[in-house]
Order: sequence, then structure tokens, then C-alpha cells
Amino acid sequence: MQLATLPLMVKLAAFLLASFPLLIDNLRTGNATNGNNLILLLGGLAMLVLDRVMGWSDQSLLTSACWIFAGAAILLVLVPLGGGPFGVAKTLIALLPWFTVEGYLLVVTAGFLIAGAIGYVARRDAPVVVPLMVAGVFVLAL
Repeated sequence: MQLATLPLMVKLAAFLLASFPLLIDNLRTGNATNGNNLILLLGGLAMLVLDRVMGWSDQSLLTSACWIFAGAAILLVLVPLGGGPFGVAKTLIALLPWFTVEGYLLVVTAGFLIAGAIGYVARRDAPVVVPLMVAGVFVLAL
């Protein structure tokens, strides 16, 4: 493994580890529980700090904090207005520290398009967490 890909591999492995409890619980019960969303959020925050400490990222923690707070505020207003459940809003907030603005928008767009396609084909509501996590893995791997 080349040293240049180490940060990407560490981040991908950490994302998979942090999202695993949420994925398993969502597949079993169909819910996105607070505890599992908290694991994903804290894992993302820890990865942000590790990125900065190891010198893998040149973006400041203040810039990242502003992005996370602004994104969370927007999501807490828009998701309930759009008729979405708060569990989805919390999952979307938990994904904020893992991605840049562009990467986050790509993950959310791809995840919702996949969930919409599954729901259209199945003719019922489709779970959103699994498509979001799959899209997240692909964005982190690219």
C-alpha cells in the first residue's frame, strides 16, 4: 500500500466501522436510532480531528465546525418541512463530518436517488439509511 492512500484507507475503514451498527439496526428494525446516529457522528468528529492532527487535511477545524453547524441547522428545518422523519434528519447530520460539502451533496443525492428508485420499483417506502451508506462508501473510495 502506498503511503499516499493511507489517509483514504483509514477514513474508509473508520466510516465502515462507525456506520455498521446503524446499518445492522436499520436493516433489522427499519429505524435509525439516536445511539447509532451518535456513534456515526462521534466517529466522524474523531476522524476530523485525526485528519488535522496527522496533517492529512489542510482545512481548519473552525471551517469544519461552521459547515457542521450550518448543515445541521438547515437539515433540522428542511427535513421536517419536507415530510421526512427526524431519524433521517439525524442520520444526515451524522454524515456531515465525514465529507466535504461537495462530497456530502453527492452522497445525499445518490442515496436519495437510489432509495427513490428502490421505492418506485417496490411500490412502497424504501429505507434511506442503506443507500446513503453505500453512496458514502463509494464517495470515500473514489
